[in-house]
Amino acid sequence: MTGLTEDTALIGDAIAYVIALYRDLSAENGAPSLGTQNQAVDSILADPELSLAVKRWGERARVDEATTAPAQRLPFDEAYRRIGAFLRSAMEQPVFARKDRD
Repeated sequence: MTGLTEDTALIGDAIAYVIALYRDLSAENGAPSLGTQNQAVDSILADPELSLAVKRWGERARVDEATTAPAQRLPFDEAYRRIGAFLRSAMEQPVFARKDRD
């Protein structure tokens, strides 16, 4: 099932949420690869509960408004855990990651 919607505000909120969550999980100031980002957004749009949670977050965070205030942390709730689990499984390991040796 694809998460097709014409709600452009929800799509924008979902993209902003995925990028903020990626930054939180990776401790990097960037965004996930487009394939990973699009899959995560699709999974949000396909799930009514996640869509509602992200829409509410977007209304509070006002991601479509410019500000000089520091970014606020995402709430650590069920949406964070579910979308975070998806992102963790999809995130690539760094190219120069050191593997532990026995």
